[in-house]
Amino acid sequence: MPGIALFGATGKMGRALLPLIGASDDLVLTGALASPGNREIGRDAGEVVGLAPFGAVVTDDPDSALAGAEVAIDFTRPAASLIHARACARRGCPLVIGTTGHDESGRRELTAVSRSLAVVLAPNMSVGVNLLFRLAELAARALPEQYDAEIFEAHHRDKVDAPSGTAITLGERDMTFLGAMFSQTLPWPGKLRLAEEEARQRAEEVRVGAVGRTRLAVEARVRRAYYEYLLAQALLELIEDRSRSWREISAVVQERYAVGLGIQQDVLRSQVEVLRLDEARAEQAARVANRRAELNRMTGRPQDALLETAEHLDFRGEVPDLESLLRAVRERSPEIAALERGIEAGRIRISLARKDFLPDFSVSAGPMYRGDLDPMWQVGLGITLPIHAGSRQRPRLAMAEAELRSDRARVSSVELELELQTRQRYETLNAALQVAKLYRDGVLPVDQLSLESAVASYRTGKVPFVTVLEALNTLFSDRAVYLARLAESEGWRVSIDEADPQPGGAMPAAVPSSPPGDAAGNAMSSSAPMR
Repeated sequence: MPGIALFGATGKMGRALLPLIGASDDLVLTGALASPGNREIGRDAGEVVGLAPFGAVVTDDPDSALAGAEVAIDFTRPAASLIHARACARRGCPLVIGTTGHDESGRRELTAVSRSLAVVLAPNMSVGVNLLFRLAELAARALPEQYDAEIFEAHHRDKVDAPSGTAITLGERDMTFLGAMFSQTLPWPGKLRLAEEEARQRAEEVRVGAVGRTRLAVEARVRRAYYEYLLAQALLELIEDRSRSWREISAVVQERYAVGLGIQQDVLRSQVEVLRLDEARAEQAARVANRRAELNRMTGRPQDALLETAEHLDFRGEVPDLESLLRAVRERSPEIAALERGIEAGRIRISLARKDFLPDFSVSAGPMYRGDLDPMWQVGLGITLPIHAGSRQRPRLAMAEAELRSDRARVSSVELELELQTRQRYETLNAALQVAKLYRDGVLPVDQLSLESAVASYRTGKVPFVTVLEALNTLFSDRAVYLARLAESEGWRVSIDEADPQPGGAMPAAVPSSPPGDAAGNAMSSSAPMR
């Protein structure tokens, strides 16, 4: 089967030809060309018109489109068709040109190409129009000289070349006149205003929806990165505090060993603990630097810039009541705001659809060139009646009303989902605060007393050194968990403020209540990222 390369595959004529080529048993599409920058480039030509793939991918390179083609069809623009003609000449591929509007220079170049290549150049591919050309010549010969011939041509506003190639060719026949008519539709009063208002509401829908969600998501990411940085900094300070405690305890161990009350194993163990803390300090300092660089990147600052903040992770037990929080989150939600804009646009669309039952008007005007006679102007006024109301206007109105009902239902659905997610985040925030309060008021004071008691008892020889070791590790492990709980609660506040109706959106990671292994070391080396 002959292979076809279609130039202008994504244009109006190209989209009309693609299904015909696909349905033909005698032709196969081997190449499809579109103008550079066309959004269909890279897609299969069949998919462009909603059909099964043809196996020909749309490209902007004429030589690639011509690979494997036995004939090329061009429906593009005059300048582009000249480029395509040169590419066909290089490959010896016959060319059918349906593009019109060439100037004299372009026609000369196509004539030169046709001397070495089969070229079909027709101002109109319709059999009926080409028959009209012949009939015009026959009529010109048959009618007496006192008869005049007139060409009347009306164009839609998207017409690229006017007068068209058909009109120009017909005007070149003997005893015919050439005219061009330009028309403008005048919609029923109020239609343009409603269309403009609907477009404005749709633009607002995108702005408050997509842009608003992006703004809240970016804000939430920056706030989470900030609390991750505060947590990493707090854990580094905790390591420093633990190191000071170990050095004090190590001094007690050496004193007991110096007077013969302690054993060398306790001295060595205390020194090992101090060295391990040096390692933990270096690792945590790197985490602080990484968190700072990430936060600086998000805020557009140099990644090695210092962060000047006096804020620390502190217990903040105040939480707004749930009802006021739900109201605030609903007002903050970009999804609900966008849907409300969509509802308003839907109301306007219904009004516009009702006006479609009213007629539109059109005015037209244009010159007519009559050979040796003086040119004349033609002016017309028309009216478009909605005679197909049953098959066009009423279905459009029904569709607009159905879309409005759908938008209203979506608002209710988003409101319910947002309320559910906010309630869950609210309860989880309260749980995290209760755990943090339990550590602050109960666990940590008891841990501190336990350490002080163990150190005092060790001084008098009542308990072994391992008791002091366990008490110190427990205290700093619980302090690390307490800090992580504070950071977790701040992360839940961020999630609530983000007002994301999607489940699990940007939820903080859970912090283990009892880190495995060396509890204090592991808790302090984990920054518990809130993602």
